[in-house]
Parts: sequence; structure tokens; C-alpha cells
Amino acid sequence: MRPWMLEQPAFALSAQAEGVFQRMWAERNLALRPAEVPLWAFLDWLTRQGYLLHGSQQPDISSFEPRTPHDLSPDEFSKRRGVFASSDALWALMYALRGPRVRRMVNMALQVGAPGGWGDMRYFLSLATDDPGVQAGRDLLSPGWVYVLAADGFEQMRPYDWPGLGNVQEPQWIRPGEVTPLWKVAVFPEDFPLPVRLHDQERVDELCRADPWGFPWLEEGTGRQ
Repeated sequence: MRPWMLEQPAFALSAQAEGVFQRMWAERNLALRPAEVPLWAFLDWLTRQGYLLHGSQQPDISSFEPRTPHDLSPDEFSKRRGVFASSDALWALMYALRGPRVRRMVNMALQVGAPGGWGDMRYFLSLATDDPGVQAGRDLLSPGWVYVLAADGFEQMRPYDWPGLGNVQEPQWIRPGEVTPLWKVAVFPEDFPLPVRLHDQERVDELCRADPWGFPWLEEGTGRQ
């Protein structure tokens, strides 16, 4: 693994927490969550029940319409027109918490092929802004919403070869038609458990065009963008 690829924090789901999560979902009641249980763990549990997630800053989405995203990655799947969703909670949180001062987001959630299956999910998040007062990437996070979607009609992105890394799989899904959410969950910057980098948009965009597979375009030997 590359040193910039982060792991999901360890969390052991007890039988008691499992029962609480079932009640939270059945009653659509976040107030039942014990204070010591991170919200991302509940969202992760929902994905393991077969649901998909969509993160947004918009609090009042009653229906998701297909759209064509602005995407600089080298794959074609991410440029398709449709409704996108994630089968990973932390990836959905990245989009939900992307605040209004964010000019560009460079992010990742993927598994690398391993003997007998796929490795653990790995993550990366870096944000760019025009605001000269921002000193850290986490300062750009804002409260948002994670929408819970049924997986019916969604297609997962196929595994692909990442030069120098191997066969990888992303938790990215798409549906070509309209989607009505089942529920929405309010999320806050403190709910995101991973580090958030800060980068210069123009520099990273230029490096991306020159080397599309160079993600995340860190300065050699510095660990910085």
C-alpha cells in the first residue's frame, strides 16, 4: 500500500450495537445511537445491509435526477450520466461534508486485489479553496446530509488495473434513472474520522492532466500536495 492510503478506524460491532442499529433504521431515529458509537459505523452497517449512500450539502432532496459529473479521473465510468452512490460510508461522508468554500476535491476509496479476494478499503481526501485564511483541509468541512438509497437498478463500477498498484475496485455505483431516497441522515465534520489534506487546485489540475494515473500527485519525498 502507498503511505497516503488511509484505513478505516477500527470499530468492533457488538451484538448490542447491532440491535440498536436495527432499531435506528426501523424507526428512522438517530437519537437512539449511543454516544460512544461513531455515526460512520452506523452508516457502514447500512451499506452491509445492502443499501447505498449519497452524500450532499443539500438538505431537501426528495428525488435524485441523473446528471453528468465534472470528473478529471482517467476512467469513463465516473463521467457517465446518472445518479451516483457509494457502498462505503466514509466515501459518502466526504461528499456530504464538502463545504461551500471547497473549490476542488481530490478523493479516493478503493480496495486492492489480494490473494483470495479484495483487501481492506483505503481512503484519501484533499480539498482546495480560494480562501487564503484556511490553514487546514478540515476547516473546509461543513455539516451535510447522507441520503440512504435502495440498491435496485444500480450498477457497480467494474474492477480495473491501476498502473503500479494492481487490480482495484471502487465502491462507486450508478443508476441511469431517477432515485427517491429512503431516508436522510444529518452529519457533521466531527463525524469524519480521517485526516483531510489541503492542496493547490491549479497545481494539482496541471499534474493531473500531465499524469492522469499520478493520483494524488504528492510532491516527491514531501508527502504534500
